[in-house]
Amino acid sequence: MGKEILEVKNLTIQYRTDLETVYAVNGISFSLKEGETLGLVGETGAGKTTAALGIMGLLPERTAVIPKGEVKFDGKDLLKLSEQEMQKIRGSKMSMIFQDPMTALNPVLPVGKQIGEALYLHNEENLTNSQIEEKVEETLELVGIPKERKVEYPYQFSGGMRQRVVIAIALICNPGLLIADEPTTALDVTIQAQILTMICNLQRKYGTSVIMITHDLGVVAETCDKVAIMYAGEVVEYGTLRDIFTGDRHHPYTEGLFGSIPSLTGDSRRLHPIEGLMPDPTKKPEGCWFAPRCGKCTEKCKKQVPPVYEKDGHQIRCHLFDEQDTEEVQ
Repeated sequence: MGKEILEVKNLTIQYRTDLETVYAVNGISFSLKEGETLGLVGETGAGKTTAALGIMGLLPERTAVIPKGEVKFDGKDLLKLSEQEMQKIRGSKMSMIFQDPMTALNPVLPVGKQIGEALYLHNEENLTNSQIEEKVEETLELVGIPKERKVEYPYQFSGGMRQRVVIAIALICNPGLLIADEPTTALDVTIQAQILTMICNLQRKYGTSVIMITHDLGVVAETCDKVAIMYAGEVVEYGTLRDIFTGDRHHPYTEGLFGSIPSLTGDSRRLHPIEGLMPDPTKKPEGCWFAPRCGKCTEKCKKQVPPVYEKDGHQIRCHLFDEQDTEEVQ
């Protein structure tokens, strides 16, 4: 692994209207090195996509507010840059694979033009039009699509092929950071495996850092070096893949996620889902956000916000660890 390319510190994102405030992301922190993959895991509504859009500078202007936090990319705090400065970085230095490839693509433009658009906008090497066309064809072949199909439109491609086109758009400028927002959602299992294998191969080829947003722990186990477990806009557990999958201490929410996975070797005939629902993001609780669903909840959990405890880089936000051999970091 190389130098640190991304450092997110205490990032907080809210959606504010005249009627209410939605606490979407609540002080999350993590870092990423060159060539490393971070898995951002959590159920729907945990704030994963909002965090990614905040890093990319793509939050809605009228409602989204970032009251505090830092997002340092290659030493620059992205939150302090103007939109014009972000446009120079977005697409060339960092890019994003969006969740739904059908809505991410323009239905009235051939896919070749959509892939080449980023190169036209960020043509730092002063490529000619014919050289850009060659690069588009090369990138299409790289993601497993015949170059002859560059003149076709999105509706002429299957779901898996459209996802490959979106990946080609994200990779055409060889970015240092790639954010993949559930890139295998709505694809069948065999296509999912092909897409994940392709992303991993491309990452190894270009040394790209990847943030893999998913709710599938199987995807995390196959692709990630580090993992951040998100719940209700907070990172409740953060560590290496080994910490999360084989460690002896976990946040109760992480334990619940693993308990919800069917086992091929165990004797249990029933899954053990996490009871209850995620809290209303417009009503900030007095204590721990996970307390209403936690089987280990105490009175302290209901009244006090838990700090983050760390041991050997493994971080857990839970009161259960305050008397163990850990160090409070927040």
